[in-house]
Amino acid sequence: MPAHNATKRASKPAVVLVADDDPVMRLLMVEMLDSVGLDAIEAEDGAQAVQLARERSPDLILMDVEMPHMDGFAACRAIRDAANGVSVPIVMVTGGDDLEAVTNAYEAGATDFVSKPINWPILGHRVLYVLRASDAIVRLRIADAQNRAVLAAIPDTFFRMSREGIYLDYEPGRDHPGRASRGQQAHAYLNAYPVDDCVGKHVAEVLPPEIAERMLEQVELALRVQQVRSVEYELIRFGEAQHFEARLVATGSSEVLGLVRDISERKRAEEQIRRLAYCDSLTGIPNRQAFLEMLERELQRSKIGNKKFAVLFMDLDAFKRINDTLGHNVGDQLLQQVSERLRETIRPSDLLSRAELVTRAAPLNSTGSTEGTNLARLGGDEFTILIPDLERVEHALNVAHRVKDAMRRPFLIEGNEIFVTASIGISLFPEDGDDCTSLLKFADTAMYHAKNCGKNNAKLYSSSLTMQIMSHVKLEVGLRRALQNDELYLLYQPQLDVRSNEIVGVEALVRWRHAERGIVSPTEFIPLAEETGLIVPIGEWVLRTACIQARHWQKLARRPVRMAVNLSAKQFKDENLSQIVLSALQDTGLDPRLLELELTEGTLMDDAKATLSTLEQLRGIGVHLSIDDFGIGYSSMNYLKRFDVRALKIDRSFISGLPQDSENAAITRAIIAMAHGLKMVVVAEGVETGEQLGMLEEYGCDLVQGFYLGRPAPAETVSGMLQTLWVPLGAK
Repeated sequence: MPAHNATKRASKPAVVLVADDDPVMRLLMVEMLDSVGLDAIEAEDGAQAVQLARERSPDLILMDVEMPHMDGFAACRAIRDAANGVSVPIVMVTGGDDLEAVTNAYEAGATDFVSKPINWPILGHRVLYVLRASDAIVRLRIADAQNRAVLAAIPDTFFRMSREGIYLDYEPGRDHPGRASRGQQAHAYLNAYPVDDCVGKHVAEVLPPEIAERMLEQVELALRVQQVRSVEYELIRFGEAQHFEARLVATGSSEVLGLVRDISERKRAEEQIRRLAYCDSLTGIPNRQAFLEMLERELQRSKIGNKKFAVLFMDLDAFKRINDTLGHNVGDQLLQQVSERLRETIRPSDLLSRAELVTRAAPLNSTGSTEGTNLARLGGDEFTILIPDLERVEHALNVAHRVKDAMRRPFLIEGNEIFVTASIGISLFPEDGDDCTSLLKFADTAMYHAKNCGKNNAKLYSSSLTMQIMSHVKLEVGLRRALQNDELYLLYQPQLDVRSNEIVGVEALVRWRHAERGIVSPTEFIPLAEETGLIVPIGEWVLRTACIQARHWQKLARRPVRMAVNLSAKQFKDENLSQIVLSALQDTGLDPRLLELELTEGTLMDDAKATLSTLEQLRGIGVHLSIDDFGIGYSSMNYLKRFDVRALKIDRSFISGLPQDSENAAITRAIIAMAHGLKMVVVAEGVETGEQLGMLEEYGCDLVQGFYLGRPAPAETVSGMLQTLWVPLGAK
């Protein structure tokens, strides 16, 4: 980043160049940057990004990898070649698990990367952190340059030394003005030793033996090759570590001229820059880069020594919910406390099995010690732990479970107790991989497996997990194409009026005919659609298709047939839901009273106040509402009354036990009585026998559906049922 950018921030917001050929992604990025107080300029492709970077000198660049004309990698290299683009932070946007793209991004000169799909709230803070770190490095470099300029103005200490190491002459530099009051001690501080302690003496009498030996080696080398040589060394003076550099140049065949400079300030500045590069700015523990280098060193050491080690990958469960509900400030404080608790929980014996590990540990932590450097924060709520010299797998599992248990204790933040859990994945060297990328990736894979197993869990990696994830990813790709390839279709299950034995409604059920796999079970692809957000466009397609079919049946049967369509939690929270429903009704001409939207208890109770507002909008359109799978959720009777829904659908788990299960029978009868008391219609799902139908009729159930009455069927089959007097087998 240009030096002037460090001062530019104080007067006006930082400017971020957003380069992406997708206008929607650019819009989302610009809105995200605006939400965190940053200005943005936009580029539609790589070539335009290079031109704007040279003309506008932005403070940071957000660059997509895949762009026309010039991709992100080429654009990144071109920007780095420009005078004003050498140090500007460049954050590349890559595919979610495209490791090759990440590697290419760093090789092209990228500062950092983010993966798709993008976590927008986290991205805003990540951009601010990158800008903050960049500013700090610029300020440190400016300070370092100023310090060295001051030192350059102070004459160095000069000496002449023979090939044998005898001081022939010694001329101390002038005292630093700020140290003048210290008298002779100031001479010793700046120049290490006074004249009388040096001239005529051997270097081994003046300097410690190890430093003297290195000095003599470089004196001999300078005389032999006739080139400038240097020696850096450290001395403890007045209880403080001082660093010196002696530059040696041959002045003949048997003696050298030496210039000694105090480089302590430079060393401290370099260490501070090193900390910024390797230390996580929020928590003070090592960052991703530090961990990767630490992991590489441990990998090479373990290969040579035929040792084993483990990589633990920890992720907090539902951390996004804390950021969304309590704010990012609380989220940041939680991450700080999590890192402290990890430091306290992981015993030194877990990380440092031999004393020499301390000396070879990765970068210093924020306090300047090496303790706990095998712990790192990769970013967000992801932490890693390296356990070297692993003797038994159980040891890694014990550490993981101890960490997991520690996370369950409440965190006190701003007077509030916050409870979180953690999911941990473990990969082992050499069993699971013999390179850093694989070990980290496999630990991450095992962590996601732990989440899928109910969270608050620790799991070891196995090769089958990779196959599962590959299958999962392949299925997701197929689902994204299912709509455009017309692979989705609807089946319809009739709903029978118990009293009249007439079909009064149908429920629309989405199915997927995969081009290669054939029929994919809804229990497999519906959760995937929920997870990826594809449930929203799929749900809109289901709604429109069902409305078209309902309108057709209305004309065919010449009597009202209500169409029931399920809404997922993500659909219900979509701010455009009311407009989507209204548009579908208007475009198809379906009477709103013939559309019934089904929601689960959990969806309704997630945010009761927001739910009431959304329900009011839907009721204003004129559609009916029902609660699906009733009895297995957690509905409040008070809210149930206020929701003013038309119907309750008793979950099939209560019907399946009838008539033998007396407890299910009592629950079913109670639900029917309660619903009728609230003036609601009751629908029983999963009716599979005539006995169940008879018992439900006895209890006063209004509507039923299930295999006994009709399996989910294509529209043509249901059309035939609607045109005939249809009485199910075994019905009265």
